[in-house]
Amino acid sequence: MIDKIDGIWHLRRIFRLICGGDMGGYGSGRRSNRPTTDDCLRINLSTLKQLGMLQRHCMTRREQIWGQYGQTIAQLTLVTDVHCLQPSPRLTITGHAFGKAINCVVELDEYALPYGGERWYALCPRTGSRCTALVLPPGQTHFASVKGWNVAYGSQRECPIHRAHRAIDKAQTRLRGLSKCTRTMTRERLLDWLIERQVFVEEQIDKLAQMVF
Repeated sequence: MIDKIDGIWHLRRIFRLICGGDMGGYGSGRRSNRPTTDDCLRINLSTLKQLGMLQRHCMTRREQIWGQYGQTIAQLTLVTDVHCLQPSPRLTITGHAFGKAINCVVELDEYALPYGGERWYALCPRTGSRCTALVLPPGQTHFASVKGWNVAYGSQRECPIHRAHRAIDKAQTRLRGLSKCTRTMTRERLLDWLIERQVFVEEQIDKLAQMVF
């Protein structure tokens, strides 16, 4: 079963040869110049929490670097202040991204969960609404929500095979991160889903091959 999943990478190489990589091809829809989330820098509140940057009465600083094709496209400093020096929680982002200077402040909001703990949100500077992720499109100088910047999700412009590849990547990442204590049924269900996606990719590539050759 694992060997069959590994075969996906071979199928991807075949698909790129047939379709010319990430260019619009079979099944692709209308293109536009509007950036997608794949083009943006992204900061997830859940990631900040995992890194210990959302602890009460603490100020935390972290450097973050984004790269693309071996080149650094952004180098930012993230500073969180959770009821430490500021009266309300906030995230300060400074540095450079896409060749522009970045200096923005995003207010944070804490929501207490019924059974203990809390969930953190950012208040979008453009809409004022709560969001769990902030994005920075190329050419802009401050972070906001996906809705605030009106950017499209990458999967919206992909053909079915590309969407399947994206879903497989997420599932494989989840599979690798499963704990040893994960139930066998859960692990098998995820493996079955991966095999189902692989079969779909095989069928679509067969159709493409018949159209091209």
